[in-house]
Amino acid sequence: MKNFCPILFLVVGTLLMSGCETLTPESQLLDAPWVLKYDSNRVGLRAGWFDDDHDRTEWEPTEVPGVWADGEYDGFAWYSTQIQVTNIPAGYNLALVFDSIDDNAVVWLDGRLFGKQMGNNIKFFFDIGDKLTDGKVHQLVLRIEDIGGPGGIPGSVYLEPYIDETDLFRSEASKRKAPKAPQWVRNANIYEIFVRSHSDDRSFNAITADLDRIQDLGIDLVWLMPVHPIGVKNHKSTRGAPHAVQNYYEVNPRFGTMDEFKALVDSVHGRGMHIILDMVLNHTAWDNPLIDEHPDWYTKNEAGEMVSPNADLWDTVDLDYNNPELRKWMIEMLGWWIEETGVDGFRFDVAELVPYDFWAEAKKYCQNIFPDVFFLAEGAQPELHLNGHDMTYSWNMWNGAIQMAQGNADPSEVKRSYEMEQFQYPQGALRMRFTENHDQQRSHNLIPDDDLNLTTWVFVALMKGNPLILAGQEIGATSQIDIHLDDKIDWDDRDSDLEKSMSEILHLRKTWITPTSKFEIIIADNDRQIVAYKHGPLLVFFNFSDSDFKFKADGVDRVLLGDLPLDESGNFTLLPRHFAVVQ
Repeated sequence: MKNFCPILFLVVGTLLMSGCETLTPESQLLDAPWVLKYDSNRVGLRAGWFDDDHDRTEWEPTEVPGVWADGEYDGFAWYSTQIQVTNIPAGYNLALVFDSIDDNAVVWLDGRLFGKQMGNNIKFFFDIGDKLTDGKVHQLVLRIEDIGGPGGIPGSVYLEPYIDETDLFRSEASKRKAPKAPQWVRNANIYEIFVRSHSDDRSFNAITADLDRIQDLGIDLVWLMPVHPIGVKNHKSTRGAPHAVQNYYEVNPRFGTMDEFKALVDSVHGRGMHIILDMVLNHTAWDNPLIDEHPDWYTKNEAGEMVSPNADLWDTVDLDYNNPELRKWMIEMLGWWIEETGVDGFRFDVAELVPYDFWAEAKKYCQNIFPDVFFLAEGAQPELHLNGHDMTYSWNMWNGAIQMAQGNADPSEVKRSYEMEQFQYPQGALRMRFTENHDQQRSHNLIPDDDLNLTTWVFVALMKGNPLILAGQEIGATSQIDIHLDDKIDWDDRDSDLEKSMSEILHLRKTWITPTSKFEIIIADNDRQIVAYKHGPLLVFFNFSDSDFKFKADGVDRVLLGDLPLDESGNFTLLPRHFAVVQ
């Protein structure tokens, strides 16, 4: 970025500003004191915690960047600091930039709503230059909503002068092309299964027996959550979490034998589908034999005691990837599963907690065994795509779609969130789209209206990316898959119409959309919650409101899906909470 004159000075403080610091053309951190207040009872909005003159003397000091100190707290918390600028240069815009928040944020400046951001670990910014007055002290307030794990503002917050928005926001990762994913996965529809909850006998054989139905649904890729034996020592609840791996070279005997697992893999392949296995490489169970065989492979505190990765994962022990022997062992273990069982790849739990150079090394090793191996990262950082991973989680679209359906976000905010992806992710990066997965509530619980629930899923399923169905979602299941318990999906209590509709969408996607199809979101009526997008030859309309939406039929050849009556005047009517797909 070019140098400029005059000089912009910035001072940030909580109660008292002193001294001046030159704002460089690159950026100036807002790293002076911030304050924090938890809002477990959700009273902050009603109590006006965002007001310019609200008393914050009892709020606790906190560090930004950083997560809040209470690692077990999930919910809302408020942050505040003050900004003062002088000599704002002419000809430059000024951005307030957040490298990341966890998970959602609402922002106020001087007591007025300034903007919203949906999705964790996504860089975003607001143009703030015309909102600041030379020499005035401005109050910045954020309400952070954390979905799980420690929340807060883990990335830097700073002011940055800029001329062109693209130069300001484009990440280094977005300037590169993502390594090509295997051809078979680029347009794949994904189905997630937790074996323990899928059937009465909770077995590999029961999954095999269900494959015809799964294939008919329109699925290309079956993702099995961890199938390893679960640790007993320090385990959670009655059965323990499947992510506490007791032995990496075995399957849970409760699910069946290794031969039955291999038979399941063969049956998937025999139907022209693919299968990936959930792998947890960041930590192990407390009774994994590696603890006794290689105690130097584990992270230890100052007292020399093995520790968990964080407070939430207390049933596991953290692995230390500074040890080259651990890396070698893990990589060879992955290769064993490919060679011995024929799985097509892996979904990696908490991939962002494992060093990225390990993933790059592991991918290269696995490709030497199976060139079309697929890596799915549980994570959203763009750099994962440049270090072995083919696909990442699209948490931003999950947040956006759910909040739009709940009336807490408008289409323009969701469109902006999607467009910001293009500034952040490598070109051609695959993103997994979903409205539920095993770490979140069932979408029917978040969006109780049947029509709106389906419309919300269609919104993410037909957009650019790869759609996911969590087993049971297709029949309208409302019972949460609790990975610590023996909860089972009730397949007898099914919404057959929903299952049929979701299948039609997946098959329509296969027919009309390719990985190279162009995609564009169109705001039809932002105030009335009407949004559309064009994806390849398809035009898809979504009515997130409670009233009819009428539009002209010009240019529409035929209606492929959806109830879209046409009146005598040539107007289509899109019913409330419905969608329609036209060509």
